[in-house]
Amino acid sequence: MFDSSSSENGDTHDVEVEEEEEEEKVVENEESKTVERDEVDDDDDEEEEEEEDDDDEEESSVGEVQASVMRNCFQSIVDTLAKKNPECVAGVQTLVKELRRTTLLWDEAWSGLLAQQSTEAARRCNQAEAEAARTYANAGITDPALREKIVLEKHRIIVAPVLWALEQLYSLTCTVPPETPHERRFRERHGPLLTELLSRMRQPPDPRHPNESWMSLYIRIQASLRGGSSSGPPSLRMSEVSPVLAAMHGTAVAMPGANTSTENVVMIEAVNDHITILPTKTRPKKLVFHGSNGQKYTYLFKGLEDLHLDERIMQFLSVANTMMARASRTGSNLGTFGKGSSGWKSRGSLYKARHYSVTPLGPRAGLISWVEGATPLFGLYKRWQHRQAAAAAAAAAAMAAKPSGTQSTSGSASSSSSKGSATGGPTGILRPSELFHSKLAPLLKERGIPVPVAPGPHGGGGYVPADGRRDWPPQVLRQVLIQLMEETPKDLLAKELWCRSANASSWWQTTRTYAHSVAVMSIIGYVIGLGDRHLDNVLVDLETGEVVHIDYNVCFEKGRTLRVPEKVPFRMTPNLETALGVTGVEVSVLC
Repeated sequence: MFDSSSSENGDTHDVEVEEEEEEEKVVENEESKTVERDEVDDDDDEEEEEEEDDDDEEESSVGEVQASVMRNCFQSIVDTLAKKNPECVAGVQTLVKELRRTTLLWDEAWSGLLAQQSTEAARRCNQAEAEAARTYANAGITDPALREKIVLEKHRIIVAPVLWALEQLYSLTCTVPPETPHERRFRERHGPLLTELLSRMRQPPDPRHPNESWMSLYIRIQASLRGGSSSGPPSLRMSEVSPVLAAMHGTAVAMPGANTSTENVVMIEAVNDHITILPTKTRPKKLVFHGSNGQKYTYLFKGLEDLHLDERIMQFLSVANTMMARASRTGSNLGTFGKGSSGWKSRGSLYKARHYSVTPLGPRAGLISWVEGATPLFGLYKRWQHRQAAAAAAAAAAMAAKPSGTQSTSGSASSSSSKGSATGGPTGILRPSELFHSKLAPLLKERGIPVPVAPGPHGGGGYVPADGRRDWPPQVLRQVLIQLMEETPKDLLAKELWCRSANASSWWQTTRTYAHSVAVMSIIGYVIGLGDRHLDNVLVDLETGEVVHIDYNVCFEKGRTLRVPEKVPFRMTPNLETALGVTGVEVSVLC
């Protein structure tokens, strides 16, 4: 018999099989579409990347074309000027070329590089020593020659970055013929030592202890460089550094920043033979030019920095002075007087920012007009330290003169002497960084926080990684700051202004000028986001009371991005505030 139920079941099974096949086809179609979409997306991504690469290449080519056009324009200007006044153009080119030669002398370059690479070199040599010990302990290497070859190859690879930096400077200073007496003396004195240093770093005599192979020579070279012209004598002779500049006389080159009109232009008559080196990081040089009018013009020649920003800031200060002078003439309200108030015209002239000329000589050097009559705030603090040290020494000498206290005071005198020698000076005067460290170290030690290395006598040490500095509790830093503020007098600047004044009227005028100058420079500094306002970058003219700021390299809130961010809008420390008078920052400009 025909079974209808089985027939129905068979039909149902066939239908299910067909449905499954259709579903599989749909899935396959969807997958194929997805793959196609992915391939299309990949193609689109590749096309976008190619378009971006093409855009980058196009922008690069456009930039190169623009740079080429600018170079051609500049060259055409120089050629035109050379046709009009060849003597002037040749003189300027010679002046710029020879000044750039003095930007960073050979001994200064080596001293800076060795100090920069010393920590890294020691770390890499320690790593090479550990690798050498591991290789010598490897029992699988039985051939001594092969073992020695492997050790030297590992050493070469590990110290390669440091060695590359040293070799680059070596090729610039020890493989080219010297052109000045200073360079010849450097080659004779330091050339053999530097050659031996590189040889020992490439192939140490004792691969087991590479640090011992070169460290003693490294220290010897650094001491020799400090004993030369870098950190020893603070001056040089122009005839040794640049005989060409020393021989310049009666030039057709205008005095930088000294001419405000085309009439009676002052020319450079000669260059002074004496060069003073400032003991800062970039080793700027203080130069003196003799003008055709018989006057001397002093400049700070600064290298390794782009001074175009400083030049623009000087222009901004000049514009600000013009605006404030215009406000004083029209009787506008700068914050206190109403329009038409009597006496405004005479007082308005007090609102001005003292500036100076800046002449860039390229992207990495320039001449800054020396600010005459101004004293850095750090100089006032340093003089106070010397007075304190002299008073302490006199008191110790008086105590030592007493018969009853001879034995006890001799011990204290010797300890004071040893302290002075440890800090790099006979009187034991600590620098601000050393004072800060002496207060900070015990407090960190109490809390089990790693103590930073104290700064050395030549500026070494004291570096703390940013991660480690974040571990310092804010309350500890605040405690150190309060201690240092309590130990430092708040009236150093106020007393200096008082002592420089001939009478009460002069002191009153100086104090009023100081208040206006501080107000103007504080607000201008806030507007342009000026940072790096340490005590050497803020100067005060003690005769007039004017405040002068120098070094505008950290500008437009750049200080907020430093390793230790600067958060204050401007500098208003106790000494600056006390010099404003009894009312402090509430001083009235009407007085």
